[in-house]
Amino acid sequence: MRSERNEVKMSPFEAVVKYLAGAMAVLYIGIGTAILLRAADFFNLPHRYSWMLGLLLIFYGIFRGYKVYQRYFKNSS
Repeated sequence: MRSERNEVKMSPFEAVVKYLAGAMAVLYIGIGTAILLRAADFFNLPHRYSWMLGLLLIFYGIFRGYKVYQRYFKNSS
């Protein structure tokens, strides 16, 4: 038996965009973590602002990662 799959071929540009978007999500999470752990060393931020900025970047990275997963990696059956 032959199984039919509704797969759409991606252009090389779309493949680059997919992995770049995933890398950006990981980068936001990494920068947010760096700010949380070492804000005084790297950026000379007060402790109160470093927590807000770090958590904001981490949550934004998670959101972007979810959107990338939902758009490019989730199988739509």
